[in-house]
Amino acid sequence: MSNVVEKPGIPEPPDIGARLKQLRSEQGWSLAKLAAATGISDATLSRVETGKTLVSAHNLYVLAQVLGVDITAFYSHAAHPLQSGIRSVSRAGQGRDLQTDRFLTTILASDLSKKQMHPAINVVSRDRFGPDDTLSGHPGEEFLYVLEGQLVLHSAHYAPLLLDAGDSIYFDGTMPHAYLAGEGGMARILVLTTTADAVSP
Repeated sequence: MSNVVEKPGIPEPPDIGARLKQLRSEQGWSLAKLAAATGISDATLSRVETGKTLVSAHNLYVLAQVLGVDITAFYSHAAHPLQSGIRSVSRAGQGRDLQTDRFLTTILASDLSKKQMHPAINVVSRDRFGPDDTLSGHPGEEFLYVLEGQLVLHSAHYAPLLLDAGDSIYFDGTMPHAYLAGEGGMARILVLTTTADAVSP
């Protein structure tokens, strides 16, 4: 089962699980050692590698950090490092779709690696937490803008925040957080996250 949805005119990228297994094997990581380093159980890692479960956006970020690769390594072999004068254009409908365990995310500028900002459009359809769901954070900062629908942002230290279309929020990404859809059962949001390096003094 592929985690990535192909769009017309875009070459089908490698399966996320297969890429994870390849990167892990190339670096000599066993499932047990990678599990210990990331805090993700070896059973979960195994299910991701075999396509039996979807990887969360948070876990994908953690795996990239531990393996020492840019996050684009999981879904693009041809990403070019960001350098002076380079640009990336994402035409309407031509982003890279990745189905995570909580939402569908369309990754923009996926042809550039080593970016300090990671733009994406997420479609959130879940309106409640599952029994194993938790809040999670990531290094860097995050900007979120609601394009359509209503979103409920759950975060540590604050009560759940209802955001309508046109609303936005900027917050510390390390603060554990999670998105749920509000009334209507769907929210489409633009998300920009920064890397830890981008906010280092």
